[in-house]
Amino acid sequence: MTISNRGPQGASKTWHIGLTAVLASASMGFAGASHAAGPEQVLTPAAQAQYLAANKVDTSKWTPRLLSKPPLVKGGVLNLSRPRNLISGPGLTVPYWTTAITSPVDNQTYTVSMVGSSPYDAHPANTNVIYVPVVIRIHLKGFVLDPTAPGQCDAQSASRRFFNSPLFRPTTFDSNGVNVSNVPGGTQLISAYQRANFWNAVKGTGYGVTLIPSQLTPIVVDWFPTNPSDRVVGVPSNCGGPSTPVPLVEIDEFDNELQAIAATYAKPNQIPVALALDTAIYIGNTGNCCVLGYHNAVPVAGGTQLYATGAYYDTDSVFGPHFADTTIWVHELGELIDDPFVQSIPGAPGGFDNDLTPNWGPTGQVFGCQNNLENGDPLTPDQVGNFGNFPVAGVGGFVYHYQDLAFHDWFYRTASSSAGGKYSFKGYFNTSAGPICH
Repeated sequence: MTISNRGPQGASKTWHIGLTAVLASASMGFAGASHAAGPEQVLTPAAQAQYLAANKVDTSKWTPRLLSKPPLVKGGVLNLSRPRNLISGPGLTVPYWTTAITSPVDNQTYTVSMVGSSPYDAHPANTNVIYVPVVIRIHLKGFVLDPTAPGQCDAQSASRRFFNSPLFRPTTFDSNGVNVSNVPGGTQLISAYQRANFWNAVKGTGYGVTLIPSQLTPIVVDWFPTNPSDRVVGVPSNCGGPSTPVPLVEIDEFDNELQAIAATYAKPNQIPVALALDTAIYIGNTGNCCVLGYHNAVPVAGGTQLYATGAYYDTDSVFGPHFADTTIWVHELGELIDDPFVQSIPGAPGGFDNDLTPNWGPTGQVFGCQNNLENGDPLTPDQVGNFGNFPVAGVGGFVYHYQDLAFHDWFYRTASSSAGGKYSFKGYFNTSAGPICH
């Protein structure tokens, strides 16, 4: 396959590698992004409308899920086993710190690692973490699912909305009655959460974890899924016009593409952030749907690569208002910061036990018991507990949404050291996770 990179002066370079992609020369709004060369059958608007009418689905029968990492699926068989002895340690990766927490619920001591610098340093400070902005444009069944084009329910593109959101642009956030963004210029949402998470240690300081783009021109990748089960389905639109096209793509092939993107465009000390539009990921077969996003850590030459992916829904018709716009991404980036190695890297501090917790649940998207520091899972909207999301005004007054995130003390049942003495960013949790889940 061929990737073309045209720089700001118009000079171009070409590489031939195993990845279907095009690096566009667009601005932050992605105007003028180029499509991949070669023949492609794209349906006319009328043909698309006819196709969607004939391929309608009832999304109420789907179960939206947000993962910490993708399961291994080979030949349609789900394999949850973890690879072992891959590398001796994290090597080159994003900045991170490690501590030990003893939980009073089981008197066990747990090794905890998080992205950034320690809030317990003598002078807690902000850490810049480089992310690589990526947009995945999916070509499937005669459709082009393009996050760089105006949205179905929005005159702006999903990509412009996303990269202009409070995930990447600083604003002001309140956590349980406390202004946790009282630093010059405000804070990004995840940085505000992490300040609130360790508020007793960092209040009055400039502590934070700030996401800095590797480049102002996001990368546009054209992807052509090849799994025979991949398809596009129609979901009734809630803003007029034809049905919303939703691509269903298999998780193993999707993750292969993400790792190829990471290998092409990112270094191990950078985080590729890959955005897709109205996309649902199935595991093994289309009846096992739908993963909306996940984060992961994998060993690479010389280090450990973190990456994250998720869908942006500019229409409420697919999974409802509780999964609107940036809600999925707050979940995934919040978890990537607090559980970066996802029990996958044997050489991480604590090895495969890094960021494990006493058993907790059921709550949020967890219907049984879970034992890791995935701070979004206990509060996933529209699952156990029916937790909602919260509005926040962004660039141009556009209203974004984000879910609540659990604080570390909730998992370990330690006394709250967080904003307002609560156990989650927006106060859904007033107490810890309680007795060990069985």
